[in-house]
Amino acid sequence: MQPHSRLGDHACNDFDTGLDAPQSPSNIGPSGNVEDFDTDNHLLDDPAHRNPNSFDMPPGDIEDLWLQDTIHRDDLRMAVEFMKGLQGATLDDPSLGMSNGALHRLWNPPHEQSPRVVDKVTWLAIDLFLGNPSEVTYKTNRRAILRFQLDLDLISYYKVKSLVANLTGIESVIHHMCVKSCIAYTGPFVDLDACPLCSELQYDQFRLESSSGLEKVPRQEFYTIPIGPQLQALYQSPESTSRTHYLRSESHCMHAELDHAGSLDQYSDVLHGTDLIKAFEDGRIDENDIVLMFSIDGAQLYAKKASACWIYIWVLLNLSPTEYYKKK
Repeated sequence: MQPHSRLGDHACNDFDTGLDAPQSPSNIGPSGNVEDFDTDNHLLDDPAHRNPNSFDMPPGDIEDLWLQDTIHRDDLRMAVEFMKGLQGATLDDPSLGMSNGALHRLWNPPHEQSPRVVDKVTWLAIDLFLGNPSEVTYKTNRRAILRFQLDLDLISYYKVKSLVANLTGIESVIHHMCVKSCIAYTGPFVDLDACPLCSELQYDQFRLESSSGLEKVPRQEFYTIPIGPQLQALYQSPESTSRTHYLRSESHCMHAELDHAGSLDQYSDVLHGTDLIKAFEDGRIDENDIVLMFSIDGAQLYAKKASACWIYIWVLLNLSPTEYYKKK
């Protein structure tokens, strides 16, 4: 058996790294390693033998690489702009779309249970809104119900939307998006009037022109429900709060078993992983903390069409797996 195998005679003629040649003392560099040399036995830091096609790192701090004048590809420039936007994001940034009321509730969590609405007509409005929060759908259903019963005091879309937000603390964050779902108009795209990928216009041109440019009605919108208000709503109800004790009880059982047996008899939950066990042991996670797992993956929506879609979920580990995973 040869000490080194080749991929094939023809392939190695064009890409010969010298693997079959024994290493001699002359191949050892200043650090005592062969890695100090390239495939032609030149010192890697010797400017006289540097590959003219190699990329030279700019001088200065590594942060200089983030400067726009050091980036020459448009897609990389755009990626850097989005990364900078994420690094500098704040809750009160107007471009994020959170209302003042939502921010106030997020920064000042309620300490008592929200009062329940007992009026049947109001419950009807809430059911219509939660069934489909689209403004068009709600208004259509409301008109149909009022035609059937004229004296019914069924509140408007904006009133029921505000009511649900006040009762639960949860409201949607709305961003304009491309009518073909190419992008959302956020970050570097926030001031654009047309999609940079497909050139579709952002606003309804008929409404825009008929109002002399005053009515900017987006052709498509994207709704996001922030995770923070959802967690606050979960802890407002005694019934739902009691279900979040799983993390505390499971961590106690898990550490008791580890102290007694040195290992777990069964690994049936993400809490049983070594990363979370160490996080509990060194105090990074307390039994009273809220622990979230973020899971994201890309998907192609159509078999014979180029498409890209990223789907993500939040998993609240304070709940039992039987609560956040459902079998068909």
